[in-house]
Amino acid sequence: MKFTTISQIAQPGRQLIPIMAVLAVVSCSGGSSVLPPASPEATVRGFLNAVNANSLVAMGEFWGTKGGPASEKMDADVWQQRLTIMKVYLEHEEFQIVSDGGLSPKFGIKPGEQVVYVQITRNGCTPVVPFTLITYRGGWLISEIDLEARGNPVRHCGTD
Repeated sequence: MKFTTISQIAQPGRQLIPIMAVLAVVSCSGGSSVLPPASPEATVRGFLNAVNANSLVAMGEFWGTKGGPASEKMDADVWQQRLTIMKVYLEHEEFQIVSDGGLSPKFGIKPGEQVVYVQITRNGCTPVVPFTLITYRGGWLISEIDLEARGNPVRHCGTD
């Protein structure tokens, strides 16, 4: 194995140009170099923190499909519209990850998926909302959120 030293890289005309070319190709190749969180709970925490930070871009890094985050794989207008709706439903004063909240997932569980149940507190209401996550690049992305479990965000505790 051969290691290149700093002095070799810094010499004009030697290896600096090829290294810079590789870096340029990597940086322009599209796709995020940021890996998703290693645990489903960390992904949900990151997503809900992005909700309250009003950051659709950050939310789009935590939500997606087996193909990758929505911010990379979906038309920008489409994912921004969907995430805006999610943000309205999921804005909160606080949240807590709970075991299962006595709920079964609405969308069913497949291999490579996991459900995280989150008690979301807003205006005295504390519904438990299931988040379904999928594996992606050694981490987890949110694939589905049962917004119906949250209830109508403009009504007290989601009721009439």
